[in-house]
Amino acid sequence: MRDIIIGDVHGCCETLNILLSRTKPDCEQDRIILLGDLFDRGPDSRGVFLTVKQLAESFGERFVLLRGNHEDYLLQPQLTIRQKMIWEKVGRQATIRSFQHAGEQMEDTIPWLQEHISLFFRDDTLQCVHAGLLVEPIEANDLQTLIHDHEMVTMNRYTGRLTITGHIALKKATWYTGDGKTTKELEEDQEYSLPENGIICIDTGCGKGGKLTAMIVCERRFSLLSAIEKAK
Repeated sequence: MRDIIIGDVHGCCETLNILLSRTKPDCEQDRIILLGDLFDRGPDSRGVFLTVKQLAESFGERFVLLRGNHEDYLLQPQLTIRQKMIWEKVGRQATIRSFQHAGEQMEDTIPWLQEHISLFFRDDTLQCVHAGLLVEPIEANDLQTLIHDHEMVTMNRYTGRLTITGHIALKKATWYTGDGKTTKELEEDQEYSLPENGIICIDTGCGKGGKLTAMIVCERRFSLLSAIEKAK
């Protein structure tokens, strides 16, 4: 079985479909894990939602969707003025337009998201969150750290069991070892042994003119594949 872990999609449906065609997930054998931030910035958040719904139907219990900060803005019953301003700045209107073109509203997705979304994923090999974490166990971290935080990863102080994150747009997927200084950029044309500890961030800037990256894990080894974001 492979774990196919996909970074922040941000409304780039065509890019997501290209990446899926490259990774070729098998709904009978593989598990697919989406790190969150499906919507905003890109041109086709509705298309992303429909694609992800199809994945959920095909993979069943092998489907995992994490709650990113962009899902959190949508799912919170009430936002502060500051949160509303941030959401507008990071692409809310692109999502509104995408659904309006089909005569729908992005709020129509809320019941499905509430049913399928999780704060974190964990198994015997690794764990995943959207943004970051500070301490073990994973559930001991507050929601701000798991969903919104931008510093816990880049401070490079986390030494617990290996965790895969998105949220922080990088040029290349990067392993943060946890010693406060050592990082390792990861290449697509290599296979790596899975580290025991630290954080690997696989958000490579999709929705910001970058790439959408998948991490494919099998028997404690992993490789990376990506698709370049299509021009809007």
